[in-house]
Amino acid sequence: MGIIKDDGSVSGVLPSDKVFAVHYPAYPSSMERAIETLGGIQGIVKARTSQSNKLELHFRPEDPYSHPAFGELRHRSNFLLKISKTKVRDVETADNSCGISMQSSGSPVNCEQEISRVGHSLAAEKVNESRCFSASASKEIEVQNATKLQEHLSANIVSHVAEAYHFNGMVDYQHVLAVQADVARRKKRQWAEVEPKFEKGGLMDVDQEDLMILLPPLFSLKDMPENIVLESLAPKRKQEVLYRQNWEREMEQSLNLDVNIKEIPKPVDWEKHILQGSEDWRRQKVVSELFEERQIWVKESLAERLRDGGLKLGEGRIKRLLFRVAYYFSSGPFRRFWIRKGYDPRKDPESRIYQNIDFRVLPELRSYCESHASSGLKHRWDDICAFRVFPYKCQISLQLCELKDNYIQQEIRKPSNQETCDNTTGWFSSHILDCLRLCIAVRFMSVCPHPDAESLLKTVSARFEKSKRIHTCVKVTRPEEQGKVHKASCHYCHIGAFTQVFLL
Repeated sequence: MGIIKDDGSVSGVLPSDKVFAVHYPAYPSSMERAIETLGGIQGIVKARTSQSNKLELHFRPEDPYSHPAFGELRHRSNFLLKISKTKVRDVETADNSCGISMQSSGSPVNCEQEISRVGHSLAAEKVNESRCFSASASKEIEVQNATKLQEHLSANIVSHVAEAYHFNGMVDYQHVLAVQADVARRKKRQWAEVEPKFEKGGLMDVDQEDLMILLPPLFSLKDMPENIVLESLAPKRKQEVLYRQNWEREMEQSLNLDVNIKEIPKPVDWEKHILQGSEDWRRQKVVSELFEERQIWVKESLAERLRDGGLKLGEGRIKRLLFRVAYYFSSGPFRRFWIRKGYDPRKDPESRIYQNIDFRVLPELRSYCESHASSGLKHRWDDICAFRVFPYKCQISLQLCELKDNYIQQEIRKPSNQETCDNTTGWFSSHILDCLRLCIAVRFMSVCPHPDAESLLKTVSARFEKSKRIHTCVKVTRPEEQGKVHKASCHYCHIGAFTQVFLL
């Protein structure tokens, strides 16, 4: 156990026991009541073992119509401290002034018991003296002993708080049945006095406001507050903004294009429409230079490049800068990647290095991704492409040219054997893409901190080695026999994100 001393130094060993904390958003009457509102011990254990890792808090657990508040699990690196306060007697001073001996020099004492014991001993020695003198002596000793007690604070590190539940959302509207029932009873009493005066069925359209128990599951679709920022436009800039929006509307469709489209969007001379030297012009210039450097970009990679260059822009602003100079397909081998206007990767075999390849996390590891994604943590895109970290998203789209792996870079730089760009596999064969997916899976599994990742890594590594051997067998065969060898030597079984390859 670690101990924090008065001077701030820490001695001992930090505890290895891990606990989780709950940031309770209320003041419960007791600890038992707090546990009951969280679903009891069984409810807490169920939340800990579930994949969502969300803890429900019912402020009225006895009411079945009480809507819960949800606590999200977040990883923390905190410690639990136990702070205690004791009173210690200064023995040396007490012995010199009162002549009273004590066994321990630093043990906590009970002030009332000590005063009583000293008082009785003095009364035994001086039993013949007057009561007045005895009372005054007792008061004197009591004052002296009180001044010799010193307060001592100690802090012990009890355990390591690795996780914590935070209730940052808003509480949904509550339908309190007891209140509604009382209102309904009072209105029913008034209706019973009026109803005999009318014929039976004469007031069918009158709303009696009876008790309703048909409640919606949720009143509000969102429990997290959102800030809506409305930009106030100055009168001098209003005409410029309207003019800029007009020329943008005249541009041809650039977003979510069909992969089978014949004509791609043509380049736009944006410099004619944006005031040179303005902030918008400088930002657009930077984005245009990036597309001159590379024809196809992933949005996350481009945004990180802009941030590293000192341009911290929101997603909406970045998207506006992109669609002026680029477009993207809704599907295909370049799905959701921004492509420079005027450049058609379907006609250029060299564009194969910019193709899209997906990585999907296995179901056994998705709880790890969901718990970290809810905390709001994000990895740098460069770290993901270098396989230094495991992604927090269960599905992620990567660009082949950005992946820092020797095998992947060696394969994508080889000349393409495809004469045309396929709408699904692009300039690669399906078998090569399967090998690349397995290679990516092996690299990510090797850095995954989940305890089940080690066993999964062995399985995926074995599949990757088998796939490479089959790929080598297909390459050494004559072109006219490659299809026969490919069909006779392997069988594909797609499970989840990975392609299992079995040798026959």
